[in-house]
Amino acid sequence: MISTKLKLVPLVLLAACADQPVSPVAEHDGPSLQVSQGGVVHRVTVGGPDICTGIGASPGCDANLSVIALEMADGSVSGQWVDIWSPGGGSENAMHATVTCLEINTITQPAGTFQQAWIGGVLTRPLALAGHPVMLRVRDRGTSANDPIDAVSRSIVDPEDEGISADCHARPIMGFAFAPQGQVVIW
Repeated sequence: MISTKLKLVPLVLLAACADQPVSPVAEHDGPSLQVSQGGVVHRVTVGGPDICTGIGASPGCDANLSVIALEMADGSVSGQWVDIWSPGGGSENAMHATVTCLEINTITQPAGTFQQAWIGGVLTRPLALAGHPVMLRVRDRGTSANDPIDAVSRSIVDPEDEGISADCHARPIMGFAFAPQGQVVIW
């Protein structure tokens, strides 16, 4: 339910400056993004030190991967994506993107039934690559220490240069590495 509470503006100061009568203005608190766009229907979050141990390297070799992608009931997609490539590195070692595409499906394997997602975006940093497409694939294999380990691909800038579709809805084949220090959550 949308609030219709009145927010009163101090009229004494405004009345002294106004040429016409001033009255309180009814202003609702405004619907949240979720309400105005019909609610979140899918959310993907990814966080952790990326794929170091999944590729046989020491934990922390790849600094951080953080993603939040939201799909609203009206089909719009939003979110942010940061991939920092080296520990202690500044923004010159980081990729920032705006999420523009989200595709989710469920797969069944001998180890269980899992959710996976393809996330597409447009780079905003580094500035030399701003506007270039980027793609990521992640797999949510559970949330407890007893569940199989989640998996992530590497962030691929200009995926078409590697023969991979830049359209996440095409569900391109992208290799995974396990991310035992990270967490992928898809719903």
